[in-house]
Amino acid sequence: MPQATARLLQVLCCVLVVAGLSGSAIRLQGPPEDSAPGQEASVSGSAPTQGTEIPDSTGGAAAGQPAGPGGADSPAAQPPAAVEPDKPGEAAADGPVSESLAQGAPVVASRSVGPLGPPGQWSLVLDEEFDTLNTSLWTPYWFRDCHPGSTKNGVKTCSSNVKVENGNAVLQLSDSESGALLSTNPKDAVPGHVGFQYTTGYVEARIYFPGTCSEGIYNWPAWWTTGQKYPATGEIDIAEPLQGTMTTVYHSPENHPAKYFTGCYAGGYHTYGVHRKAGVNDIYFDGRLEFSYPTSDGNAPHYLLLNVGIWADQKTLGPAGAVKVDWVRAWQ
Repeated sequence: MPQATARLLQVLCCVLVVAGLSGSAIRLQGPPEDSAPGQEASVSGSAPTQGTEIPDSTGGAAAGQPAGPGGADSPAAQPPAAVEPDKPGEAAADGPVSESLAQGAPVVASRSVGPLGPPGQWSLVLDEEFDTLNTSLWTPYWFRDCHPGSTKNGVKTCSSNVKVENGNAVLQLSDSESGALLSTNPKDAVPGHVGFQYTTGYVEARIYFPGTCSEGIYNWPAWWTTGQKYPATGEIDIAEPLQGTMTTVYHSPENHPAKYFTGCYAGGYHTYGVHRKAGVNDIYFDGRLEFSYPTSDGNAPHYLLLNVGIWADQKTLGPAGAVKVDWVRAWQ
């Protein structure tokens, strides 16, 4: 009898051990397929997942024919004779602008619900973070790659001078005749290029313009939008350093309102945007309304451009003179 009892106890112990091992194996499995809706299983020590990429939007119907060389390097884009100065860098009326957004290292995964500038209910329709160069959205030259007959801001626009690095689009001058450009023109006839354009809404970019506070901004860079038939459909130079000084300029057959900024926008990241409304443009720097003026372009479709060209007394070649674009976004 004692031997039978001992054997029974051994059998019971084995059963308990096997059951314990089976329970551990079940706990190491993934979550059951019938998990409650809206709940996510978490794994201890795992890195948080990033938000889902929002696909780039493609713009509406094209208008007119592709604009020829002109636009930002037209004679009207020279430093205006009478413009309205200001003191940039001041806090907005509703509080100071975040320093991390205004200046410093590129922001990583910083998508916000709405733009930094104008308040209201907005729908994000384009979010370019420059993880790669999306050639269905951007063409890395002005109509013809590195061609002497296709220039902008005094230089050829060469795809070899555009790269994506550390989450930035980097545009630079390789020599005194060769610069860089990115365009979303849907009518540039480049194979595989869909592009983007808008009529009303808000577009904004976070950009590093090279230079120093004492020397000014290097070269002749610009962040701008334009229509298919310049000047009739207008041009908005949202941020265009001229002779080292930050300027915003509007071009149309009727008027050329402009404003230059006396503070320092060189050597740091800042956000520059335009709220395009029916007959009015509002310019925002670092989330602050800086300039508002009437327009006469009929709110024709505009596409987006970023470029860097040459200005003789501000010429800086290579990486030291590179423009870095952290992101470009559009809302409607």
